[in-house]
Amino acid sequence: MLDTRLKFLYMRIRIIVSVLVLAVSLCSCGQKGYTIKGDIIDLDEGNINLLDITGHVISSTDVADGKFTFKGKVDTPCLVYINNVLGVKYPIDIPVLLENTTIHVTGDARINHIDITGTKANENMVRFKIRKDKLPAGDNDAYLRLVKETFEENKDNLLGAMLISNFYGLVSDRELLEYCDMLPEEFHDNIYVEHYRKVAQARVDTEPGNKFKDFEMLDSDSLKVGLGDVVRAHEATVVLFWASWARDASAVIPDITAGCLPYRKLGLEMYNVSLDSDMTRFKNCEKEYGIFGLSFANGPEVGDKASSLYGFEGLPRVLLIDKEGTIVARGRSFDELALPLKTLFAQ
Repeated sequence: MLDTRLKFLYMRIRIIVSVLVLAVSLCSCGQKGYTIKGDIIDLDEGNINLLDITGHVISSTDVADGKFTFKGKVDTPCLVYINNVLGVKYPIDIPVLLENTTIHVTGDARINHIDITGTKANENMVRFKIRKDKLPAGDNDAYLRLVKETFEENKDNLLGAMLISNFYGLVSDRELLEYCDMLPEEFHDNIYVEHYRKVAQARVDTEPGNKFKDFEMLDSDSLKVGLGDVVRAHEATVVLFWASWARDASAVIPDITAGCLPYRKLGLEMYNVSLDSDMTRFKNCEKEYGIFGLSFANGPEVGDKASSLYGFEGLPRVLLIDKEGTIVARGRSFDELALPLKTLFAQ
């Protein structure tokens, strides 16, 4: 009888100990963070930093005999950079996809060769770069195949989210949205995914055949002038987003204004939104480019907010809107407007 009671007590103790060990283990896992272990040949002695994508210093540590260690914790995987101070013999700026695990960064500072191991995302990022560097220059088809293949292998991790920006300009906007949707929900608010999803959705929503997105600008008398009011008051409206500092402004805008001018007497109006902050330069270029109609320069932030409604990335950009508020054409130059204008005013 006593022996049975002792065995029962022993079993209870084992169960309690097992539960405690499991609890400690789970607690330990919940508190686990990241460790970056660096070992880079000829890396300059001194201070080295871990930076976020804005350049903010997350942490700093010392380099001794090419070795360094960063420790911390992240809530979600993110892109960081290992960067040493200015003025060193071998400057480095190493991108790392940071997760709560141990990541090894090794290589040779003299030849700027770095390997990153310890996570699937980092190992495949290094592999992607090596394969990309071997592609023939200008072969966009081969590059897109590589991006698609790498994305398919990594759509469950941060590298897949990072690759979303690589699709932009190489696939249609609808395809880009499909790639965004393939990612786990935890990556939907990633800075790259969120940005390009927003751009692609805006472009899809404002394709020719859809209704325009209304916004207001302040004129020189600080009075609000809505795009919708102008659209309804004219036979057609060309919206020009531009800036004097835009690389293609001097080459593109004079052709746009010259091409649109003959239609003004037929009821065409121009609604010009500049992202300039230098008013003197804005006025000079406005005159030089022959811009006519309504002109607004409410600053870069206001202008960018308006152009983002249409998913425009870069300047100059143009829209053609008919009297009913339907977008007839959109593009980068007068070439996209020429035939639609001719057709619109031939009716």
